[in-house]
Amino acid sequence: MPKLKELEINYEQIKNLVLQLDFEQKMLLIKEISKDMSYRKNFYRYTEELAKKSGIKKMSEEELDTFLHIDN
Repeated sequence: MPKLKELEINYEQIKNLVLQLDFEQKMLLIKEISKDMSYRKNFYRYTEELAKKSGIKKMSEEELDTFLHIDN
């Protein structure tokens, strides 16, 4: 099991704790996590791979904005 700062981590317990938070607390937690630069790099890499696997072509900012706002 992974360790965080020499503590044994049980992800099921963490998940259960997070599920107990109200919406505002969850949003604050997400905000704190997303401030971490390594999170941003990893998230960008993850979404790039997801787009490749889904066959979504590279797009300019304008194309992406249009794509994301298409009414389906």
